[in-house]
Amino acid sequence: MESQDNFAYLLPFIFLTFGLVFFGAARLGDRSAPAWGFGYIAAALGFATPLLLGFLPARGQAVLANAFFFTGFYLFGDALLLRFRRPRLRKARMALWAIGMVAIGYFVLIADSMRGELLSSDVFCLVLIALPLAAVVRDLRRPIDIALFGIVSLVFIETLVRLVTMSFVLADQSYMGFDRFLASDYAFFMQVGASIIGFLMALTALAATVLDVIGGHQDAAHRDPLTNALNRRGFDRAIAELGELSERGVVICSDVDHFKRVNDDYGHAAGDVVITILVEMFRRQLPEGALIARFGGEEFVAFLPGMSLTEGGVHAEVICHAFANRRWETTGIRRKVTASFGVSTVSRNDRSVHEAISRADSCLYAAKDTGRNRVVIEGRQRPESSASIHSISAA
Repeated sequence: MESQDNFAYLLPFIFLTFGLVFFGAARLGDRSAPAWGFGYIAAALGFATPLLLGFLPARGQAVLANAFFFTGFYLFGDALLLRFRRPRLRKARMALWAIGMVAIGYFVLIADSMRGELLSSDVFCLVLIALPLAAVVRDLRRPIDIALFGIVSLVFIETLVRLVTMSFVLADQSYMGFDRFLASDYAFFMQVGASIIGFLMALTALAATVLDVIGGHQDAAHRDPLTNALNRRGFDRAIAELGELSERGVVICSDVDHFKRVNDDYGHAAGDVVITILVEMFRRQLPEGALIARFGGEEFVAFLPGMSLTEGGVHAEVICHAFANRRWETTGIRRKVTASFGVSTVSRNDRSVHEAISRADSCLYAAKDTGRNRVVIEGRQRPESSASIHSISAA
């Protein structure tokens, strides 16, 4: 009996502590931390219901406790979906929460069945956590993602085992009340299992939160704040992460023509708009996996791993043409704004991608020298296009 009493006080305290810790983590900017925090506080209130609301009838305590548990499982699922940036499935999960509460109300207030209440409670907790698990299973890439998915799956498995065991062990009986239920061996083992798995899930979720926050700060340090493109440091880091993939591909260098005139005539805010729009055109045109970096001012570099020089030239032509033909009146700029491009390929003899960038940069300067608003491609004579395309040989 003493062990049951200790768990009755210890478990809510542990879960409440974790809830408060997650609120602290939320201040660091993690989007899933508030859901984890509220989830653990809801679970703590569920376990603490007989302690805090002992003045209520047993049936009232049971309904409220299950409402807290359902809310906790709902929020744990919400935290998973938020972390993996998946659709929240709010309508479906809220409908399950409501149906579960109707079932609880029936078994507690009408059927007077403790077995029915416990079975329905576990069933709806299972479903509330199963939907988010199914939604994120394809997004497991990092070890911490797999660990978090695994521990939440363990919550699912523990609840399922408890459900199956209870369906065979507990006989249907009239409502016994929370006091007798908490004194039972079943309640004791349920609390032991919940405390261990809940503790492990909290530690794993906290580790994931901390790693996400650290990763977010590192990512911010490697990106240009205006365009969210990579900066030089971020570009070099991304190239290093590509490994052998960085040994084959195309480099595109770009520079806004007469950019100083835009700043002088319309102000630096207008210049920022021009830069942002050019980066957005890069993003829309280039395939997934392309690295886009702002190397300074109005100068940009893109690396397209695995792409041929011809394909890279076509992408540059499309961006050049779209940028030159954009209507700028809505931005307050009353003149045509263009950009020049140089395209090079990574050679087997290159010691790094920066040698290809140097050649692409030479192509870019050739585009500037021959009239601007054009694409110059390394080592290839091509027919002139609507973007006034020329080429030069590699140095």
